[in-house]
Amino acid sequence: MASIPSSPVVTRRSGRRVTTGCLLLLMVPAALLAYFWYAAWHGDRVNERREEAAVASVRAQARRASDDTARALSATHSTAPDALVGVIWQHTHAPVIAYDPEHGTYAATAPFSSDHDEKGVVLGAGSVRTERCFTLTFARKAAATTWTAKRAERDDSACRSGRVVGFDVTLARKRLANMAGWATLTEATRVLDPAHRQRPYSVRKAERSGDADVITVFVRESVDGTPVQQCYAFTRDRGAAAAPVTAVPVATC
Repeated sequence: MASIPSSPVVTRRSGRRVTTGCLLLLMVPAALLAYFWYAAWHGDRVNERREEAAVASVRAQARRASDDTARALSATHSTAPDALVGVIWQHTHAPVIAYDPEHGTYAATAPFSSDHDEKGVVLGAGSVRTERCFTLTFARKAAATTWTAKRAERDDSACRSGRVVGFDVTLARKRLANMAGWATLTEATRVLDPAHRQRPYSVRKAERSGDADVITVFVRESVDGTPVQQCYAFTRDRGAAAAPVTAVPVATC
């Protein structure tokens, strides 16, 4: 049986359909690639702007903290170093506040942070924390009543030792809170420094103040080969088991 030859018109139409189908198959991945490229580029721009805004917010926090602390120091009538360190800690929450008696200056080193959402290409990347380390230095001339503040942004390593000290202070608060009975020097030492290593805790005093016990502890660490130390006053309700314990840095032990 003789075959019927295909019509040239039909052949051309079939060829066009095949060509169109191939082009469509090529266009789909190309369009997806272009979309993901643009989404990634746009996401990077958005994240950069959010990061810049977060850094500006962190620096503004440090500026407000230094300004508020300087005003509070100028308003206080006390000249006692422990009281002044307490004022600085109240406004900065710096775990380490260095007092220089020769120059009459106080330097608080602390991190400031801000959280923001990071944009992802397909799914949201979640919350990101931007943190910067600052040293806030406060000084007052002998004849002046107004305190001045200087603010310096530091490398993150400058705050690393403070984080370790802050961890030690948190752990000491928990141990002292679970201490049974009144806080004596012997009992506080047993709880914080049972091996008598005097590191990181060296209990210096345990005194009664009204209805509370005040335990003065010298906290010291070595971070990346650099020693760091800070005296802390831990206050605990007298005789109460698992009582809340507060901790405030002081100038001297």
